[in-house]
Amino acid sequence: MNTEYKYTTDGKKVIVVGNLNSQEKIVQEIFLVNGNEIPSGENFVVKSLHDAPAISWKESELIKLESRYIKDKQEWDSKIDRLNQDKRLAYDSLSERVKWLRNISKEPRSEDFKKVINHIADFLSDTEKWVFVRNYQGWHLERFNEDGVNSLIDRLEDSYGKRRFDSMKLLSLFGRSDGSIVFRINDYSDGSGSDRDVEFFKSKEDALLFIQNEFDNINEYRESDLKNAEKFNLKPDEAKLKVYKLKRNASIEKQVKELEDRLNTLKSKLNEN
Repeated sequence: MNTEYKYTTDGKKVIVVGNLNSQEKIVQEIFLVNGNEIPSGENFVVKSLHDAPAISWKESELIKLESRYIKDKQEWDSKIDRLNQDKRLAYDSLSERVKWLRNISKEPRSEDFKKVINHIADFLSDTEKWVFVRNYQGWHLERFNEDGVNSLIDRLEDSYGKRRFDSMKLLSLFGRSDGSIVFRINDYSDGSGSDRDVEFFKSKEDALLFIQNEFDNINEYRESDLKNAEKFNLKPDEAKLKVYKLKRNASIEKQVKELEDRLNTLKSKLNEN
């Protein structure tokens, strides 16, 4: 006799045991035991059976609504995340400006403004000017005239040694979050690329005093710092110079040891032949 499986109206899977009468059937419920379907429990009588699990109209609509809710929730969550990101970016940008304005209001930097005004006045006059700027290749000082600026631009190259200026960009005035004001120059004439602080001086002597002070404030020398010192005839600190030489010599000794080990390894391979 073939086993007949059916489903009750409330979703139970059953095996048909027999007919009670023309309208009612005797069934037994199917349970899953260790992954196997096994009839178990007492027999019971049902009036209606289905060939597949039956779902009421209400349940069907609830499933559709749940699916729609999940889809809409994901879409709105994504929109909210984007809005929160935009809000954070706007807040960070605004907060720096507000911080600067508060610092200005607490401590008006009249000297900074006077300095800016004097610089602008100097640009409009024939007053002697010197410009100092630094980049990865070192520190640079030039007289601020056409020849000096062109020479400076030629030195401000990128890490590949390529000139990064198609044309000169007018200097931009920036306000830092601490309330100070600084001139900067960008890599490209449209204001894109990285930017560098620019310092102006009325004489070369003033510029060299500033450069010496900058050099004195370096905590630990690097090779580039000593090249700048040689370039501008700066006086290094003997204690810092000693620390630099000790670290440099230790680094050289390490490299020598690595090269000797490499050489010995290669010699051993030659002897194997």
